Amino acid sequence: MTRQGPNPSAWTPEVRDAIERWKPVSTLKNRMAARTVAGASRVLMQWLNTLTMENYSAFSAARKQDTGLLTFSNHVSLFDDPLLTSCMSRTEWPRIRWIAADALNFFGTPLLAAVFNAGKCVPIVRGAGVDQPGMHFLAERLQHGEWVHIFPEGGRTRDVDGRIQTPLKTGMAELVRASKPVVLPFHHHGMREVLPIGGRFPRFGKTVTVRFGEALDSRGDVAERSIAEITEWATHQLLALQARSP
Repeated sequence: MTRQGPNPSAWTPEVRDAIERWKPVSTLKNRMAARTVAGASRVLMQWLNTLTMENYSAFSAARKQDTGLLTFSNHVSLFDDPLLTSCMSRTEWPRIRWIAADALNFFGTPLLAAVFNAGKCVPIVRGAGVDQPGMHFLAERLQHGEWVHIFPEGGRTRDVDGRIQTPLKTGMAELVRASKPVVLPFHHHGMREVLPIGGRFPRFGKTVTVRFGEALDSRGDVAERSIAEITEWATHQLLALQARSP
């Protein structure tokens, strides 16, 4: 399954082992685990904390289309996903998003791989470029009309105010060009209070706001732009949403 990208040094033996542990299959065990985690995420965010979603209709309408949906957002907390994304759709396996995840951090051991296979995580090898199994898989999922989420910052921001890290990584733009999905940005505020950096357990009684932008069918224009132009467009979308946060 492994394939060398533009930087062969990225494919260490540990990375290769991590990729081999990736099994994106809809087993009964995986479906039950995914629904359990999604359900627990909803309890935490909607019952034990306060979650508000602005312009949710943009997401709902996009999910009803036959075209794949690529959402992208800022990233401030270890559990932005699945806590937030679980509250956006039903908890059946076909409705849950696929998400790009660091190969070593999420598939570095058999136990981690079992957990994150069930969570529909897709391992991405940092520095390996677009020509790698995870990126091809995500593009295929989008081409088949499924939902994929990506954090284009490439990791959690360490800024004390949670400001978006720029420049964004180009992986999101690569997926847009490869699969021409509907693209939808959203920005969230308050997750750092639910799970601060270094914290191990979520907190209760906090307020989180998710602001969706407008869904755009990339086939109309965006997918035909260069990687740099798509990345610049995505940056503008997230920064504009961030400007509306408290």
